[in-house]
Order: sequence, then structure tokens, then C-alpha cells
Amino acid sequence: MRILPGLCMVIAMFWSTSAQAGHIIGGEMFHDDLGGGQYRITLKLYRECSGIGFDDPAPIGVYTGTGTFIQAVYVDFPGGSPVPVDLDDPCLSLPPNLCLETTSYSVVLDLPPTADGYIVSYQRCCRTPIINNLLNPDDLGITVLTQIPGSAVGANSAPRFSELPPVAVCLNEPLVFDHSATDPDGDELVYELCTPFNGGTPDSPSPTPSQLTAPPYDPIPWAAGYSGAYPIDSDPAISIDASTGQLTLTPTLLGFFVVGVCVSEYRGGELLGTTRRDFLFSVVACNASVVSSIAPQAQPCTGLTATFNNNSNGAQTYAWDFGDASTDLDVSTALTPTWTYAAPGEYTVTLIANPGTVCADTSIQRYRMYEAPVPFFSTPDPLCGPSQVDLVARGIFDPLATISWHLGTGAQPATAQGMDVSATFGTGGSQLVTLTVEQNGCTGVFAAPVVVNPEPEAFFLVDPPSPQPPNTVVRLTDASLTNGGSIVSWSWEANGSPTGDATDLVLDTSVPGRYLLTLTVSTAFGCTDTYTTEYIIIPQDVEIPNVFTPNADGQNDAFVIANAQYWRNSLTIFNRWGMPVHEAKDYKNSWRALNVPDGTYYYVFTLEDGREFTGHVTILR
Repeated sequence: MRILPGLCMVIAMFWSTSAQAGHIIGGEMFHDDLGGGQYRITLKLYRECSGIGFDDPAPIGVYTGTGTFIQAVYVDFPGGSPVPVDLDDPCLSLPPNLCLETTSYSVVLDLPPTADGYIVSYQRCCRTPIINNLLNPDDLGITVLTQIPGSAVGANSAPRFSELPPVAVCLNEPLVFDHSATDPDGDELVYELCTPFNGGTPDSPSPTPSQLTAPPYDPIPWAAGYSGAYPIDSDPAISIDASTGQLTLTPTLLGFFVVGVCVSEYRGGELLGTTRRDFLFSVVACNASVVSSIAPQAQPCTGLTATFNNNSNGAQTYAWDFGDASTDLDVSTALTPTWTYAAPGEYTVTLIANPGTVCADTSIQRYRMYEAPVPFFSTPDPLCGPSQVDLVARGIFDPLATISWHLGTGAQPATAQGMDVSATFGTGGSQLVTLTVEQNGCTGVFAAPVVVNPEPEAFFLVDPPSPQPPNTVVRLTDASLTNGGSIVSWSWEANGSPTGDATDLVLDTSVPGRYLLTLTVSTAFGCTDTYTTEYIIIPQDVEIPNVFTPNADGQNDAFVIANAQYWRNSLTIFNRWGMPVHEAKDYKNSWRALNVPDGTYYYVFTLEDGREFTGHVTILR
């Protein structure tokens, strides 16, 4: 709270140019005598929810009882709150776009006793332009005030109204409203319909509370046919009981109507002051049709807990029954309730709108409460080349659930049914496999890739071709096919021993013999392939002895053909009657004549290149 008597004109200029509040629709002011010349001033205002909010701060003027300006008081905005939009009849409902807000400023003033007392007031422009019972309503404002009697009266607090009047009244529906007030001093109260005061202009919506706007204040100008005693079209006419403050009317015209209600306090037959309430009634066509409606279940496979959306129209109270036979507690009166069922299943949900009234309406909706299946499957590590893969559906679902596989165009088969599936996946990189499980009308889906990487084809060229004599320069050159991959390693072997890891190799041919040459290639995906071929380094000619002594003395105990191990060969030994006594393929110098007597034997030794050696050998022990 700030009291700045010397700055009224400066602040007036500021407020007139910068404070453009939303439409004011009513207000009132009263005071409480705190003793010792202190008074608490309470200013209540009402406005439409849209537009700029209430004044912050609110300018309040203090005047003598004869209208002389004393000081300006600026009261900080305490915050606003919505005005409830209620009707007494549960079978009626209001349009959804009605929204009003109220606030209550409060300030304590030091006002020493004077013979004339004081007038404290607040002004604000402008009213909403769609008011039926005023002339040029958007050019009109509001003045609310409280009168502090002179010192001859003694202590006095003003009466104040007990309840907010209804935001809206229904066309052609009777309204009875207790518009009574209370008085802290117990003074006699008399009620009447009255004309509100005008205040402010469009050019100066929040005028400085100076002598220019000092009391007495101008009444608002009524449109033709309206007055303070008859401010609204009503049949029977609007009236207020002078003793009780009970207000009655039956509006007969849609629209917006300013209404003034005054409560005057008397003590010993002397008028002390009047509290004037300025308010706007909205006469609307109320909906007397009540329709119960439960929103259909949006997602039936999200578990056992459901939130029920209420699409009813025209109702004010509700009675739900969730159809759970396992309990009697499956009921609610909430607008949008939630319920958790004891078990999966299908349930009938019932909603009664405005239960127990003549306009009650009932609707039902079928809810399917199931858990969605949760399937999954395991995929193999990345494969190389076309591969057969076995997949098994696992997860949370019933044994009788319907299981479908979409294996993709790169698989054979492309689709399958059942718990297990075996499919061949061709080389195509990542192939997405989708598993779909359906049960109770609920679907669960799981997808994962099966990766099949290209497999290389190992191969190499040999120059010159086999066979070759010792010390020939033999080059091995990689000629593998990548098949879409990328070969990153090469491994060469000769007769099982590593010989290199480059793309090409020069073979060591210093030792004659038969070489089994192998190349293993690997791709960046880890796929491998091997190619093997044989290469011969031609040895010296074979040398066949004509005698050996198999007497187990460790010397010359076997029939040894020198260099035989370098050739593919065959050996047959005959006795002197031409009967074979020993035969061998790829003879390895192992015949020791264990089962034949000493003597002369004949042999035929044949090499793979077609050469044939014949002769005799003598066995001596």
C-alpha cells in the first residue's frame, strides 16, 4: 500500500495511458471501524476472465463527506480467483464459455474523526459492449464507494453482502437468491434495487481519485424501458424484499444486464450509509437435456487399470458402476474415475448422469481389460553366407495365442506360423524379422534383425604350373572373390605350416616333394573361406636296391626305395612263381619281408607320371 497525495496527477497520466484492464462487470466496497481512527477498506471487483487483469495497484480516493479530495491510496493486487458458475437445478447446465474472476483488495487507513465523515471510492472503465440495458455501455465505467459517518455517530462498520450473486441465470427459469448482508454493528438493514454509478472514460479508464472525480457521482444511463427498479426483462418483474434481501426474478430475454442492489443501514431511524453492489447478470439458454455418455475404450490392451472418460452433457452429478463382480466397491461419483480390475476379462461399465433426478440418463460401455502379450525371440550372431536359422517365440502370452512370423523377402519361407520356425536367410546384410502374437484381441509385436554377411570364395593362381624342378620361382597370387564383402586378412599354409599373411606368396621350392598349398581369407564381417591345391617339386629319380637284410640289426632291415616319398606310386613284389607277396599304394619303404623266406624276388614299381621300374631284389638274413 502506498499513499502519495502529491503525485496524483503524475500517476493519473500513467494509469490513463498504460492500464487497460479487461471488462469490469461489477464491484462493491465497505469499511470496518478498527478504532482509534483506523478503518479497513475492502474493495471487491468482478471482471471477465479474458483481457488484461485487475489493476495492480488499484487507485483508491479518500474524500471528505462533502467531496473534498484528501489523498490517493494505491493498493497492491492480492490475486484473483474464479467465480463459481453453479445452478440450483441439477437438470440445467450452463454454456461452457462463461468465465468470471473476482478479487478483494484491502487496506487500512488512518482517518481521524471529523464532523462530515469520509467518502472512499474507486473508479474503473469500461464495461463490456454487449450490455442490453445501458446506453453505449462500452463508454461507461463503474464507481464503488463506502461512506464513513461523521464523529457524531460514533463507531460504525458498513454492511457487506454475504454471497456472490449467480454468474448466470437461465432464460425463463425462476431465480430466488439470498442477497442479504450482515452488519457488524447490528444496525437495521433495508434493501432496494438501485442505479449503479458511472466512473472513468475510455480515454481515462482508471482516473486519478482527485477532485475531478470527486463525489457526488453520476448514475449510469439506462436504455429505454429500463431503470434501477426494473433493470432486467422479467415476468414477474424483478424484486427484492426490503427486509430480508431475497431477490426474485424470472428472466425473459437473453443478454447481459447490469443490476444494482443497495443495502442501507439505519441506527435509531437515522441513515448512516449505503453499500451499493454493481453486478452483471448473464441470461443464457440453459440446457435442460441430460445425456449420459461413456467414451469408448481407447486402448483395450494396457492392463487392468482403466480411466473412464465422461462425455455426458447437461449433468452435474454422476454415479458409476464398473461391473467388477469381485467387489461391491466398484462405484464412483467422480467426473472421470479410475478403477483397477481384479482379473482380466470383459466388463460392462454403467454411468448414470444426474442420478435420482427426473432428468437422469444412463449409458453403458463394454470394456475389455487384458494385458497385451509381450513376445521376444533370440537371434544368432551374425552369419556368413546363406544359413538356416531356427527361431523360437518366447515371452508372456497364452499357449493358445496366435503366433505369426514375418521373416522378410530375403528368407525362405518369407512368413510362418507357430511357436518355432526354421528359415534359410540369404546373403543380404540385416534382415528384420517380426514376431506378432495375438490373444484376446490384443497384439504384441517384437522385431529384431538376423544378419547374414557375404561369404568370400578363396582362390589363388599358381605360376608356373605344377610340377617344377627344385629352386623354381613359384608365385602364388590371391584371386579370391569378395561377393560384396571386403577381405581384410590372408593366411597361407604349405603342408599345414604357416608361410605368409600377404595377398601374394613366393613358394620355397628348395626341397623337392609334394606340397599341399592352402589360402584362408577373412572379411571385415569375420566370414572366412579356404582354398587348397597341390604342387609338386620334382625330386631326383628313384633308386631301387637289389638286396636288403631284414635281420633286425638296425641296418638295411627294409626294402628302401630312395625318393619314393616324393611320388604317388604303387609297388608289387612277386616270388619266383609269379605270385604277389606284397602290394602297396604310395609305398613308404615299410616292407620288411617278415612272412617270406630268403631268396630272390621280383618287383614292379610304377610312378604317377607313368614310368615303371622292374627288377629283382635278394633277401639275406
